[in-house]
Amino acid sequence: MAKRRPPRSVSARGLGETAIAPLAPPAWRPVALTLSAAGLLALPLFVPATFFVAWFALTPFLTALQTSNRRFAFLLSLLFGWVYHGLANYWLVPTVTDLGPFATIPISTMKVWALLAFVVLLFWQGLFAVLFGALTWLLLRQGVDGWRSVGIGACWLLTEWLRSLGLFGYPWALLASSQVAFLPLLQAVAWVGSFGLGGILSSVNALWLAGWQQRKGGYLAIAFSILAGLSFLGWVDMERITRLSQATPHLRVAVVQGNFGKERWRPDVSFDELKAILWTHLRLSAQAARQGARLIVWSETALPWRLRENGRWGYGAREIQLLTERYRVALLVGAGEWWGGKSFNACFFLAPQKAHQRTDVVHKIRLVPFGEFLPWRERFPWLAKWLPHAPIETTFGTLPNFPPSLRLDGKIVKPATLVCFESLFPFHLRYLLRTFSRQSPPVNLVVILTNDSWFGNTLAPYHHARVALLRAVEFRRAVVRGAGTGISLISLPTGKVVRWAGWNERRVLVANVPLLSTFSVYSVLGDLPFVLLAGAIVGWLLRRR
Repeated sequence: MAKRRPPRSVSARGLGETAIAPLAPPAWRPVALTLSAAGLLALPLFVPATFFVAWFALTPFLTALQTSNRRFAFLLSLLFGWVYHGLANYWLVPTVTDLGPFATIPISTMKVWALLAFVVLLFWQGLFAVLFGALTWLLLRQGVDGWRSVGIGACWLLTEWLRSLGLFGYPWALLASSQVAFLPLLQAVAWVGSFGLGGILSSVNALWLAGWQQRKGGYLAIAFSILAGLSFLGWVDMERITRLSQATPHLRVAVVQGNFGKERWRPDVSFDELKAILWTHLRLSAQAARQGARLIVWSETALPWRLRENGRWGYGAREIQLLTERYRVALLVGAGEWWGGKSFNACFFLAPQKAHQRTDVVHKIRLVPFGEFLPWRERFPWLAKWLPHAPIETTFGTLPNFPPSLRLDGKIVKPATLVCFESLFPFHLRYLLRTFSRQSPPVNLVVILTNDSWFGNTLAPYHHARVALLRAVEFRRAVVRGAGTGISLISLPTGKVVRWAGWNERRVLVANVPLLSTFSVYSVLGDLPFVLLAGAIVGWLLRRR
C-alpha cells in the first residue's frame, strides 16, 4: 500500500498560501550587512560628494554585530576591516609592482611582493577593526541606547588613534576624511581633531540603530540634532575664521607642479633629462614670481639628486639662488641631502640675502616603513637579503634647533614643513606648531611637499591631498601643498581650496593666503584628553554591563 504524502505547508497568513523560503539563509544576512557597511563607508573616499553616507554607513555593521555570537562577531569584524581597508588601499598592489624596474627586480617577482604587502597590510589594519568590533559587541549585548551610542563612538575614536601610533602607525582613510566636501561639519576637527570627529560620526550611526530598534523618535532627533548643531556651529566658526583671516597680513604664494613622474628615477636617465627638470622648474617659478608670488613651493624630491653633499652645494643650487636674487622670492625645494654617509629626504629653504633666517633645511622625520627604510635591519640582517628595499635607505631626520623663518614683503613667514607621509599624522604637525611657536612669532603657515607619482592615477594621490584639508582646519593655518604630478593645492584655514592642480598636469598655482597664527582648541588640547575620556566611557560602560 502506497504511503500518503505529507500535507503541503501553509503560511500563517491563510490556507492555500504556500510558504516561501527566504532568499538567503539568515546566517548570511550579517555578512551582507557587513559588506554593505564597508562599501558604503569607503564610498566618500572615492566620491567626496557622498559625504552624507558616512552618517549612516556604519549602522548595518552594528546591526550585524548585535545579532551575532562572539565567534561570528570576530569574523564579521575581520571581514569589515579587510573590505574597508582593501578598498582604501587597493592602490598598493600596482604601486609596489611598478617599483620593479627601479629596484632592478623582475615585474613577476614584484607582483608577488605586492600581493604579500597588501595582505600583510590588511591583516594589520584588520586587527584594529577586530578591536572595535569586540568592544562594540560587548556594549551591544544589552541592546543599544544613548550611552552605548556614545560608547561606540568612543570605541571608534580609540581604535583610529591606536592605529596611528608607533613605527607602523598608518592613519589612512580616517572617518573624518569622508567629510572634506562638507566644510561646515569638517570644522569640528578644529575642536576635537580628526579622531574626535570620527567618534562623533560613529555615535550618530549608533543612534540611528537605537531609534530604529526601539522605535523611539528621540534617538533619531538627537542624531539629527548633533549633525545639524555641528554644521551650524561649523558655519559660524567658518565665518569667524574668515573675518580673522581678512584682518591678518596676507602673503602671495605659489606652487610649481613640474609634472615629472617616476621615470626620472630610472637607472638609465641621462644628465640632459635631469637638467630639463631643473630648468622647467626655474621657468615656472619665474612665471609665478612675475605674478607676484613671494614664496614658491616645489614638490618633494622635485630635483631627483642630492642638492647638497657634506655641506657642499651641488648642481642647481646656484641657478636657484640666482632666481631668488633676481625676483626677490623665496623657494622651498624638495631634494636629497647627503651628510656623514647618510641620505636624507630634505626640503631646502633658498631665499635672497637678508631674507632668510636661521636654518636652511628640514629633513623628513617620519619615514615610510619598507619604502624609505627597512625596519629592524640591524637586529635581523637577513631581512635585507629577502625583502626588496632601496639600495640607499633614507635616514630619520631630527627636529631643527631653530625653525625656518623668512622675511618677505616686510612680514615674518614661519612655515611648518611636512614631507609626504608626515601629513597623515595630526599630532606630528601639532608637535611642530607648539615647539616652533614657543619662539616668537608663532608658526603662521603649513607647507606640504610630496611626490605621489609612484601611486599613479589611483585613489591615493586624491585622498592624500584631501588629508591636507584636515590639517588646515585642525590648526587654522593656510596650507600650501606641492605635489610633483598632482594633486597640488592652496587651502585657506577653513579648508576651502582656492587653487588646485589635477593629476598629470604641469601647472603654476598662485594665491594670497592669510598668515594666521591663532590657536584652535585642538591645537591646544591635542588628542590625549579625548582619548582618556573615550577610554573612561568605554571602561564605565563595560563595568556597568
